[in-house]
Amino acid sequence: MRLKNHYWFLRHGQTTWHHPDLSYPADNMISVRLSSEGKGQIERAAPVLKQKGIDLIFSSDYLRTKQTAGIVSRALGIKPVWDRRLRDVRLGRYYGRPKEEYYRDLPLKIRFQKSPRGGDSWNDLKKRVARFLEETEKKHQRKNILIVGHGDPLWLLNGVMNGLSQKELLDMVRIRKEYIQKGELKKIN
Repeated sequence: MRLKNHYWFLRHGQTTWHHPDLSYPADNMISVRLSSEGKGQIERAAPVLKQKGIDLIFSSDYLRTKQTAGIVSRALGIKPVWDRRLRDVRLGRYYGRPKEEYYRDLPLKIRFQKSPRGGDSWNDLKKRVARFLEETEKKHQRKNILIVGHGDPLWLLNGVMNGLSQKELLDMVRIRKEYIQKGELKKIN
């Protein structure tokens, strides 16, 4: 896709969720917040963003992304726009369950097509972020846009922007290890 705007991605910082073997809880939209380390990560990214001439900030409406966008917003003097289409992948029945169950039942190679009961497949999520991008590209031209979000939506949005196939997207993760990390700021070409 030929883009009319310039994009930066910022994944929310480290969170207060301290259960590395468990998926986020079902109420993670409101219960998982930035930790002090996460706030520090974002505070260090804000001055870098100031130099980029950001015109617009779009963010997921989860608490941790709102906090992230809020820190950046105060530094840049730009009010964020909350967008539900940037929300994290919905895990359905796997919320609060051991991650190993999710990985076992939905290995990488089938997550594009298969969704957990009550959740999203990666294709569902990809369509959602693609609609966001199409609308943003129609409304704006030659803007520097920051998107504050979560790992999977930002990864898939990058794929939409660059016209990547499912294989290329999986190669980004498995082979090239290019998955955006918590608190990481990334320019998207």
